[in-house]
Amino acid sequence: MFVTKTHHEYTEVSTELKLGYGSCITNKRKASENLANFSLSSTACGIKRMRLSSHKVEKGKGPKGVSLKLKLGLNPWVIKKRIQLSDIGHLARLLLAADLVKGHILPQWDARRIEGIKNGVQVAVWDCDTKSEHQLTFKQWPSNGCYVLNEKWTTGFVWRRGLKKGDEIGLYWDQSNSRFTFSILNRASIN
Repeated sequence: MFVTKTHHEYTEVSTELKLGYGSCITNKRKASENLANFSLSSTACGIKRMRLSSHKVEKGKGPKGVSLKLKLGLNPWVIKKRIQLSDIGHLARLLLAADLVKGHILPQWDARRIEGIKNGVQVAVWDCDTKSEHQLTFKQWPSNGCYVLNEKWTTGFVWRRGLKKGDEIGLYWDQSNSRFTFSILNRASIN
């Protein structure tokens, strides 16, 4: 039995889907998982019906050879960055592209927090690889409009995690816990 609900009836359901990221997942994911499981099972049933009704279709393919494999794009790392020398050097800050911050972080912040960025706001950064939280300052540079994480960036991340030029990191804003989540996605190859 399918029940249609309006947008207002889903106010308790998070729109973030973070399945499969172990320690990076918060306790508020159950409603999202239930919604995802419902959607996945509905899709799977539809695919099964399509396969049964189309007896001349190659296994794993739908009408006209279209793949029926369901792929979930569960990648929370909306900000991915290859570490540059300037991120780990004497400038002691992680530079973040303005378009990524404006597109993925600021829409989740309230007006008071956004206003504070010009002077710098204290933010928590959860390192999900080491399960540790660090306090940094998040700020917008007036000269070029880019955003930076600084104050304790060098000690909390560069030195502690041994970041090197070419390492790829990922960041996203965890709305449920009001903090950034950080991970080292790929280490630079050693030549």
